[in-house]
Amino acid sequence: MSAREGTRPAAGMNVRLADLSGAFRKTLMTTVGITVISFISSVITARILGPEGRGLLSAALMIGSLAAGVSQLGLANSFVYHFGAARAFPYLRLLFASLVAVGLVAAALAWGGVHLSDKPQLGLVLPGILALALCMATQTYFFSLAQLHADLHFFNQLRFSLVLFNLVLLLPVVWIFDTVTFQQLLYAQLLVAAGLTLAGLYWARKHRVWRLNEAGEASEAGAPAAPVEIVRYGLHQHGTVLLGLLLLNYDKLVLLNRGSLVEYGYYALAFGTSRLIGAVQDAVAVALYARFAGKDIEQLGEKVRTAFRLTFLPMLLLAAIGAALSPWLIVGVYGHKYAAMALPFAILLFECVIGGASWTLAQRFNAGGRPGLVLVRQFISVVPVFAAMPFLPEKNVYVYLALLMLAGASLRLAVTMIMYPGSLKEPVPSVIPTRQDLRMVRALLTRSGKK
Repeated sequence: MSAREGTRPAAGMNVRLADLSGAFRKTLMTTVGITVISFISSVITARILGPEGRGLLSAALMIGSLAAGVSQLGLANSFVYHFGAARAFPYLRLLFASLVAVGLVAAALAWGGVHLSDKPQLGLVLPGILALALCMATQTYFFSLAQLHADLHFFNQLRFSLVLFNLVLLLPVVWIFDTVTFQQLLYAQLLVAAGLTLAGLYWARKHRVWRLNEAGEASEAGAPAAPVEIVRYGLHQHGTVLLGLLLLNYDKLVLLNRGSLVEYGYYALAFGTSRLIGAVQDAVAVALYARFAGKDIEQLGEKVRTAFRLTFLPMLLLAAIGAALSPWLIVGVYGHKYAAMALPFAILLFECVIGGASWTLAQRFNAGGRPGLVLVRQFISVVPVFAAMPFLPEKNVYVYLALLMLAGASLRLAVTMIMYPGSLKEPVPSVIPTRQDLRMVRALLTRSGKK
């Protein structure tokens, strides 16, 4: 198989599970910290802004983050994949061209997003949303590029710094001003995004990430990569990301224009809070991609299956417990005025776990150099969801949106599992952990305890 397909084994490299678990543990610990801090921030903002103010802040952040995600064009992921495969290319030029492109595209998309919204309050902070989209785009680029280093050290630093400094700036705003507005919190997050972009530039320069012989495992020069290969991989990867972004945000876009700001505040907060359960699966997927992108495809397949078996059912059980307790949890944390978000929150817990399981399995294709297959999977799963959106009932639309999101995640997982025998000629991944899996986990926990 060719290097393009991601099957070039690195010379003398035998990726051990302990290496992967080390990156996973770091990422998981960081994600747990992020989860705790994000939760604290969401509680503070929800209580001080109320459902309508929280809805406005969520809408502004959604426009900025969606514009930033759409603008990426798969450029950072293509950089990581071809660099991991040791393909020669002028990576420094790619780095600067990518930063300019994603920043400008994000600002243009955010401008369009604000003008398409029927909420006039967003137009009052248009400059802030444009600047936020630009900075979030460059920040997101460095988030992806940081996966060049398989230890994920800087990647985790960036992620943790984002939520930490958002909270650090939030607290003085709450302390100083008698009345806190969503505009103040929006500009605070803009400062953080700009700071992380500068941190990314410093990291790239310090480590000279554009030089194959000075970074990580990519020490053997491979065949030169043509620009068309860089673009093709990036666009295939980006097609998957685009559909994922649409699937994760189309519901919010629909609700922003069909529902009230209060309903949008309920749903956005329910969605954001439900993402807290995805910490383990997110850490697994990132560790798999960072370790295997462009490298050993046999070990990639083995580790993806193992990770899926060990995470899916336990996380599904945790989601069931959270859903059962949701009426008491939501009121206890956010207050009685948010009681209506308990039902969509319970539904979105299951959607998060099922979607995370699907993304774990998808790393077999992404890190293996076949992101086009993930794009096909994404397209198959989103068409029915998009088609059903206009027919949802007007009353309690945010509950039906949550159910539709759950249906989409379930379809995505089913399609991904079917693609294993259909495209890879491999058995359908099992959901039941094996005895060997359990022994391996016990050994890793014992080793960690001794350390």
